[in-house]
Amino acid sequence: MYLYSTQWMPERIKKNDTTSVFNMSKNKQKNDIPPPPGPNAAWQDQAAYFEKYEMDQLKEAGHLEPLSEEDEKFIGRVKEEAGQRISARQTRAQLNLALSQEQLNRFTRYANKKHIPPSTLAKAWILERLDQEAKDL
Repeated sequence: MYLYSTQWMPERIKKNDTTSVFNMSKNKQKNDIPPPPGPNAAWQDQAAYFEKYEMDQLKEAGHLEPLSEEDEKFIGRVKEEAGQRISARQTRAQLNLALSQEQLNRFTRYANKKHIPPSTLAKAWILERLDQEAKDL
């Protein structure tokens, strides 16, 4: 696995000189591919660069180096966390409510006034009421 986007770098790498991520050797670059923009470049410049060149081209030109063991562990933790979140979403059940258009509009206006999505407000209200009912039993 290779690191190629400064956007996804751990902070310890972002703060270092770009030579810690990209091989900036003095050797003539194959295919005359310029080195990637540094971590301080605008995201538009980074995106344009990585849309222009394929990973194989960057590897061949010597602009990539293998991830460190620490970076591999970081990516593993991110993948694991993402997998857990995806799994949690897949096991949730849904409840559909039928409201009149006027009721839905009132509810949506109230949620917008509180700066939260209507579904979040509805869930919060239902859970609060369930907690209240459990205390009363």
